[in-house]
Amino acid sequence: MASQTSGQTTHPAMTAGRSGLHAPVMALQWVFPSPVTTVVSTAPKVLGRDAACDTVLAGNETSRKHAEIRLYGPVPVIRDLSSRNGVFVNGLRVAESPLKPSDVVRLGDWIAVLVGLPSAGIDATFRSIVPGWHGGPTLMECVEPVRRIAPTDLPITIQGETGVGKEGLARAVHLWSGRTGPFIAVNCAALPATLAEAELFGYRKGAFTGADRAGLGYFRAAHTGTLLLDEIQELPAALQAKLLRAIEQREVVPLGEAHPVQVDARLVAATQESLDDAVQERRFRLDLKARLDGLTVVLPPLRERREDIAPLFLSVLREHSGGHPPSLEPKMVEQLILYDWPLNVREIVLLARRLLALHSTERMLTRAHLPASMVDGRTRAAASVRPKAARSPTGDEAAFQELVQALRDHGGNVARAAAALGVSRARAYRLLEARPDFELSAIRADGDER
Repeated sequence: MASQTSGQTTHPAMTAGRSGLHAPVMALQWVFPSPVTTVVSTAPKVLGRDAACDTVLAGNETSRKHAEIRLYGPVPVIRDLSSRNGVFVNGLRVAESPLKPSDVVRLGDWIAVLVGLPSAGIDATFRSIVPGWHGGPTLMECVEPVRRIAPTDLPITIQGETGVGKEGLARAVHLWSGRTGPFIAVNCAALPATLAEAELFGYRKGAFTGADRAGLGYFRAAHTGTLLLDEIQELPAALQAKLLRAIEQREVVPLGEAHPVQVDARLVAATQESLDDAVQERRFRLDLKARLDGLTVVLPPLRERREDIAPLFLSVLREHSGGHPPSLEPKMVEQLILYDWPLNVREIVLLARRLLALHSTERMLTRAHLPASMVDGRTRAAASVRPKAARSPTGDEAAFQELVQALRDHGGNVARAAAALGVSRARAYRLLEARPDFELSAIRADGDER
């Protein structure tokens, strides 16, 4: 995982080198209306509602023998067996079609995603990894090395796009570590520049104006526990040097004190961008990156683990509906899976809660209830004809999209938008300056506060 970059479109579970043994076994992972797995082989597998089918897909919308899937060389191919309601791949009806990883298949009311079965020992079902954090085989295979290293004191760096679940994995590290102290999360981008050192390392009474009592600081507050430094690349250079010493010596010097204080805090760093890129741009110290790299894991975005989308959406609906969620139209579920989710899990949670609030009396949610932005053609079917790089925005691209929405919410005021997102104003301006085609004046209401 350490070599994977944020912009790659390769489905993590499909990478043969992950297990180091052989190419993965391909399978249709049925995610709606219930979980079923169809392993694809050179022998044809018949799919349909007949009890004699290799995979039984019950329901009135499925034909007795609906479709057939098999391998032709390394390529899975699905073929319609003259079904009544057809075979759909990525939203388009087909008579026969080759499949590639993450393709979405619908037969009647049944929906599947083509996946690679995970390495031996990895649970292939969507489940709770830790309380409140869920995932399927792709995510599980990514985090399995983290589970193994969690009981040690090695630092861990988690890279991933906004909303992908970095803090969730950090909490999992804390749980798996067995540490008895607290879990403390700090957004480095939101630390006030003049007080960042005091916030992290603590201070003595009278160390600065307003310090009417001593402060522990986040490092000492996390003693015997776990400290998450989110958006660590936003720390100023001077503070990076002091953080390096804290990691190497396992001690901090509170502001105003002359002597160091020993501290035992497990460090987890999180970042939306590759720290290698930040090092090359001279925004991050190479020696600090090396000290943080006990293990680096890249969490895949939802568009690279589409098999998680439907069960995740259903789990959020159950959680926020008191355990009695509305039923879902299959075409709506298909649309959810085809959507690229630039804000990842955060966007799924917001959509589920919004739909429950707006349509609380509906017994079934349908495709018509989805926002227009999700059904205007910007789906996987349309995206499949574009180059891979265009389908997989980097962490910075996802962050830019989130910033644009925040700017709209705050009348174009960069400072307010950055504060709402919990990032520094400098980070917000870097994102804007990287997009010279974006016209801030078009949405700015309060003038440029820079």
